[in-house]
Amino acid sequence: MIPWPRWSSGLICATLAAGIVQAQNSAPSDGASRTQAPAGAQKQLLSFLKEPLPSHATAQDPVSFYKPESLYEYIDGGADIYLLYDFQILLHENFKNGAAEVTADIYDMGKPEDAFGMYAAERSPRYKFVAIGIEGYRSEGILNFVQSHYYVKLEGFGAGADALLDQFARVLSQRIGGTRTLPALLEQLPQEHRVEHSDQYMRKDPLGHAFLAPAYVVAYMWGRQEGKLVISIANDALGAQARLEQLAKHFKESGECAAAAELGPGGIRARNSFEGSVIARTQGRYLIVAVNPPQNGAEILNVTAQSLRRAYGSQ
Repeated sequence: MIPWPRWSSGLICATLAAGIVQAQNSAPSDGASRTQAPAGAQKQLLSFLKEPLPSHATAQDPVSFYKPESLYEYIDGGADIYLLYDFQILLHENFKNGAAEVTADIYDMGKPEDAFGMYAAERSPRYKFVAIGIEGYRSEGILNFVQSHYYVKLEGFGAGADALLDQFARVLSQRIGGTRTLPALLEQLPQEHRVEHSDQYMRKDPLGHAFLAPAYVVAYMWGRQEGKLVISIANDALGAQARLEQLAKHFKESGECAAAAELGPGGIRARNSFEGSVIARTQGRYLIVAVNPPQNGAEILNVTAQSLRRAYGSQ
């Protein structure tokens, strides 16, 4: 059995400008400069935390907003990946009810796929998942979920905080509304042998290759062998073919690669000593790649291609 490779993905580096963004009509508590968040987005975020609040919790500090240029002020060292997923604006507010305190962070990521991608980048299939939003998970003092184009992160402290976190999450989910399903493309991928909660949307270096971005990546357990199915999204069919050619070139230079007509349009079989085995083909503007596939890998590629063709036609 080919060992399962450990893939890594880099994060972009960005130079960010300072400036905490406070809510309109609230004064900065520390004299910091402030900039104004987009009025429409700010108003929408505020509506999610309007009165009445769960268990009659009360706000403890003026609400704060952070924009891309000031996000590092709140999550120094962690802002880069949010910017990679086109972060738009963050609402931050603290609440208290008796001994319980809750911090609410609502990230507007602009698009549902980017909200899901950011959420998925920070979760593990080993977490304790809860039925809130599209998907959510919790541990002691933490409850995070994704819904529509929002990534919601709640943190609680003190006696009764876990119950209050659950109440806040459910109220926020109801007020956000919108779609509560996974990104549509993920629904087109095979369900059998799929590793639950492994779905990702990657904006940078899927499988360590910049030319594959963006892509959806899902883990599978084929018998005792772990592998992945990757759907790389190009602008058009020519773009997908170009990505396939780059993948073939990489394996020809680092290992071996051969044409495999039985896999479908442009099909290839490839392998090297550090990435394992790969099969790939195109379908419209999508490049489909199976990493460390099982013996029936050709069937998996073709079933996936047929599903994408039914859902999206020849695009």
